[in-house]
Amino acid sequence: MVDKDKIAFLFSELDKYLNDLEEMKRLSRNTFLEDTRNIYSLRYLFQITIETCINIGTHIISSYRLGLPKEYSDVFRILKNNHVISEDIQNKLILMTRFRNRLVHIYWDIDDETIFKYLQENLEDFYAYKKEISIFLKN
Repeated sequence: MVDKDKIAFLFSELDKYLNDLEEMKRLSRNTFLEDTRNIYSLRYLFQITIETCINIGTHIISSYRLGLPKEYSDVFRILKNNHVISEDIQNKLILMTRFRNRLVHIYWDIDDETIFKYLQENLEDFYAYKKEISIFLKN
């Protein structure tokens, strides 16, 4: 079964990262882009937020023996195929996983405007993921 303490810890970490992302989201575009520390911080925050979502998913997959993901995006496919998350959230988190891979492996190819755009447009995906996981775990 799922280790409720582990999930609670991961949810707590996710909430902490989302709070930090929300603070950064309040910055104006110019304020954000003029300080490279904001950009570097945001890159790392996105990386660990996405990795936390992956860790939540792998714990559920492992606990319920739902399969063996071969790559990070498989985590969300397995969760969707086992009715843990919706197809919409699966697709959004797969895109976020690809974004994470770019942040880690080809970081030089992501411009600051793209990072800022993700901040402005994609935080809701994390909240929706957490909500769907919570609903699954309550049932």
